[in-house]
Amino acid sequence: GNTRRVEAFTSMNAHSSRSHALVVLSVFRTSTEAEVARSRVGRLFLVDLAGSERIKKSNIGTNLRVSEMRAINLSLSALGNCVHALAEPRKSRRHIPFRDSKLTRILQDSLG
Repeated sequence: GNTRRVEAFTSMNAHSSRSHALVVLSVFRTSTEAEVARSRVGRLFLVDLAGSERIKKSNIGTNLRVSEMRAINLSLSALGNCVHALAEPRKSRRHIPFRDSKLTRILQDSLG
């Protein structure tokens, strides 16, 4: 994963990662008690989010970097929308927008 991760210099951050990093550790356990097979799964999500940056303050010269920044900012915004929706009381919740980004779709099980 880290070998394919891209870093780029911006005026706000000298080693700005241009992507999110996600590691999922899954542990599976199967036991047979009284001739009945039972399975359990545990998952640990380790997430390193790319930082949100303002395009004007970063002084980026290429369109590729601008599109990367927009994608990062959109996924962070989608994550914020999910957290905000989950913070509302259950009775008033209408919809939790997990499908708004790949990041929130992957983290759906751990968010709620």
